Amino acid sequence: MNPPKTTDLESIIQEVEAALGKEDLTKAKYQARIRLVRFFIGLVIPLILALLWLPTGWAVALRDALQGNAAWWRTWAVIVVFMLFSTLLGFPVAWYFDFYVENRLGTNRQSFRGWLWDQIKQATVGILIQSLLFLGVYTIFRLWPDTWFWGISALVVVFLGATYLLQPLLVRLQYKTEPLDDPELDARLKALFAKAGVRYAGVAVIKAGEKTARTNAALIPKGTGTQVVVFDTLLEATTPEGVEGVVAHELGHKVHRDLAKLMTLIGVMFIAALAVSYEVLQSVGHIWGLEGPTDVATFPLLDLIVAWLFAAMQVALNMYSRKVEYAADRFAVETTQRPDVFEEVLIMLAKDNKALPQPPVWVETLLHSHPSIAHRIQAIRKMAQQEQRG
Repeated sequence: MNPPKTTDLESIIQEVEAALGKEDLTKAKYQARIRLVRFFIGLVIPLILALLWLPTGWAVALRDALQGNAAWWRTWAVIVVFMLFSTLLGFPVAWYFDFYVENRLGTNRQSFRGWLWDQIKQATVGILIQSLLFLGVYTIFRLWPDTWFWGISALVVVFLGATYLLQPLLVRLQYKTEPLDDPELDARLKALFAKAGVRYAGVAVIKAGEKTARTNAALIPKGTGTQVVVFDTLLEATTPEGVEGVVAHELGHKVHRDLAKLMTLIGVMFIAALAVSYEVLQSVGHIWGLEGPTDVATFPLLDLIVAWLFAAMQVALNMYSRKVEYAADRFAVETTQRPDVFEEVLIMLAKDNKALPQPPVWVETLLHSHPSIAHRIQAIRKMAQQEQRG
């Protein structure tokens, strides 16, 4: 019988760092710094946009030029212009973080042309969906000035529900897919779903390897069942047992209804952010020629308030997310009964995705939706030892 593995966090960190190797560890540290920088830039950009549009009078001029408050489609047009401007302003940032940095990490496999085309598709879909959402917000503010809260709540529910149902379409818009050509793995996953009591709708292999070296898998709705979508890079990087472990983790989220709970929490946060935004726009939304919460020219200010409030509330969201990730890990290990395989998969994911084994505690606490690889391995080992002791 093998001796129990250490649960000392520092020792685990050293193990994972050794498994990554010097080159990947250096890249992981670089990526961790870059993501921190990107978080703060994400806060600065809405502020820059608000300062460009509002004190200069450009927002009011755009509203007046398009008669933005006169009809719903004019309001929509103004919002689309705001979002197009934001996308263009943010393009150098997107290029740096999503193309240049990915090249430095060795995870990008796309040409600039291919990457740019993907950016255009993503921006088009994003602007369409988000502009319709904020069109709904302004419409509700205008139609129900005293009872807008209930209208906003209903709008957010519809928006989140539509986003969930559109998942399969959004995946296929971004990637080519093909059926899984591995009957043994298919049978293994089908049995796993049956054990979890979830209706199995097959496996779609995402041809992600054409674009990235990163690995991933997820579950998405398909008809009355649930389909596994798995990156071809994951199939290449691990064994069938490893894939089973990753899918078992995702099944844990499904069985625990984590997505529904997370979307509910996000919905509550979004409604709260819009409620605070309405009160702020009531108070200060008449400067610079603005006309209060119903005026589409206030959009840059609304965007700034929502972005900053969400960043602040993200701490609570991440805390909850890390908790459910631990629970999904436990489900995966209990279902497959292979903690050793799941531990190997976590190290493989860290290596392929350039994840730092253990970021600074304050960074993990404030900014990470997943526990660190070292913390996850520690939790798995403690669980295995508890089960051995009976």
